[in-house]
Amino acid sequence: MMLRSLFIGLLFVGLSACSSSSSTPQYYAIALPDAQNHAQTPSQQPVVAVSDVELADYLNSVGIVYQQDDVQLTTATQHRWAEALDKQLTRALLQNLRTQLPDWQWQNGQTSMQNIAQLQIKVRGFHGKADGHAVISGEWTLMTGKQQYSGQFQQQYPLTADGYPALVRELRTGWQQTTSQLAIQLKPLLQKRDH
Repeated sequence: MMLRSLFIGLLFVGLSACSSSSSTPQYYAIALPDAQNHAQTPSQQPVVAVSDVELADYLNSVGIVYQQDDVQLTTATQHRWAEALDKQLTRALLQNLRTQLPDWQWQNGQTSMQNIAQLQIKVRGFHGKADGHAVISGEWTLMTGKQQYSGQFQQQYPLTADGYPALVRELRTGWQQTTSQLAIQLKPLLQKRDH
């Protein structure tokens, strides 16, 4: 009888160890590296330097963040970003600005003498909420010579399905919409600087 109890106990421990180690992390991407090389080439187009997107501390993690209620945030352990979130957001931002505002060269990096402007983005919210929404919020600053312009963005996008894949898809779509709206706001400011 004791041998049987010991055997059942060992079997239970073995099965629970197998089940806990079989849940492998899932990885998600907002923006994968594009095939085009955006190295600097001599051009007459004005250059706008774009700093890396700055994240709020709670977002600077490998896990996807989920807001449980008005005060509690959880970082997922099994649902992770495939690459650092700030790099993905910066890449997607540059891709969108290059497409929507082709009259300027959009370069990742710090200002230099050849730049007409410097763009900085701070993301304060980029997560899911328990009420079924994706949240994107933050602020931007454009410095052109002696002028400085700034603005904020804050949106909630309803999720079309449950689960982390749906959340990441909605965050990706929301970031594309956010950067498209930003391009619309930046264009007249950059045109003013060019004249």
